[in-house]
Amino acid sequence: MATTAAAGPARVPTPHPTKVAPPPAPSASPESVAASSPRISQQQPGGAKGSGSSAAGAGPGPGSGARRAAKADPLSDRATVFLIRRTLCPQHLDKGKGTALPIEEILPPLTSRNDVDLQLYALISIILKEFVQNWYNKITPDETFLAEIVQIIAHITRTLEQQLRKVDLESLLLDELPDLLDKHITAYRAAHDPIAHHPLKADPREIYHALCPLPALSPVPSPGNAESIAAQAKNESAYRQLLVQGTLAILLPTEDLENDCLTSLVGQIFSELIIANAVANKLSEPWLIYEILIIVSRVVLQKRAAGNEGTSSKHQASPSRGIFSVSALFWTILQWCFLATSFLRTAFAIALASRSVPFRTSHGGMGAGDKVTRQKTKLEPAQAAISSETETKPVKTPVLAFRLWDAVSNLIEMDVRMPWLHGTLSLLQWIAMTGPGRVADVDGRLDR
Repeated sequence: MATTAAAGPARVPTPHPTKVAPPPAPSASPESVAASSPRISQQQPGGAKGSGSSAAGAGPGPGSGARRAAKADPLSDRATVFLIRRTLCPQHLDKGKGTALPIEEILPPLTSRNDVDLQLYALISIILKEFVQNWYNKITPDETFLAEIVQIIAHITRTLEQQLRKVDLESLLLDELPDLLDKHITAYRAAHDPIAHHPLKADPREIYHALCPLPALSPVPSPGNAESIAAQAKNESAYRQLLVQGTLAILLPTEDLENDCLTSLVGQIFSELIIANAVANKLSEPWLIYEILIIVSRVVLQKRAAGNEGTSSKHQASPSRGIFSVSALFWTILQWCFLATSFLRTAFAIALASRSVPFRTSHGGMGAGDKVTRQKTKLEPAQAAISSETETKPVKTPVLAFRLWDAVSNLIEMDVRMPWLHGTLSLLQWIAMTGPGRVADVDGRLDR
């Protein structure tokens, strides 16, 4: 199997956690040592008692193991590395101190960052341990099979990273995905606000799937019809298999695609274990989405609280200013003047710097439209007319015309709640793209 890694950017070193020394055990008093071990106190008089008591205190007690277990973090990098070594490379486990090789030297790289590879290998270790090793180890103790699976997954992730570098993320995130969101919002509102009412009102899910038919979600599962639920689950599984097989055909090398056993196993891992269990059954659940938002907000608030610890005492010590004064009004106006001046200076600097920004349609110092035009001038008029009908020009959309703005406006219902503001913004958008100078058109000053 081909395992050659494609060239990529320099890899960031893996963060290695520092080893924390265990807390010292509390020293026991001579009286307690003498009471617990009278034989030692009788044999070692004088200074021997102190040494015996220190030895007894340093020895393992019933509470030391509990304290170490309480302080051990299962989500630390050290625990993650130990899980990866034990699952994916048990032959490289630590035989002694200072002899273990780093993970990046044992396993093939998944991406161009070692800190990302560490987390991805932890996920792969859990999946292979729960769904592959539990039945494969009963057949044979050979570890070549898991090593080949890891090599194939590494090849897929590296190729996928290279393909993602070629994607126009600007159009994907600001134009295509918001367009899908806008259509989803429109179809959802139309499904839940039909013309007919009860008893002629239809199921909103059926109306939505009639407006946006999806093969993976058809037929619409009904709670009272077990056949529709089974048919929908079968169609969804087949759609996942087709999606993964089409992806593997692009990412895997030719010799690996000819191996039916390998493609079936890797396809099942990606379609059923990752997409179905991890994404569809876990990440799409509302409780998990709320939990992720809670964790993110908690981390942000903790960082903000840590940064404001020094200033909080000053604000508490300063008296509250609830009385209006002329000096406060003067300083407020002065601050707004400084803010407006800074805004104008920033806008003027951006307008001047936009001349040196390269064109969005540029490719090798020449725009795509210029290339097409220059090729047409070399052809005869008849050939140019035929080529103009067959060839496809690369279409670029101005940033101000991205579907992101329409999706946000539709989401907050600006045309219904604030029609005058919606109309004013639409007029300004049209003037900026088609008005004098076309500053917001493709490769305009505001579009670069």
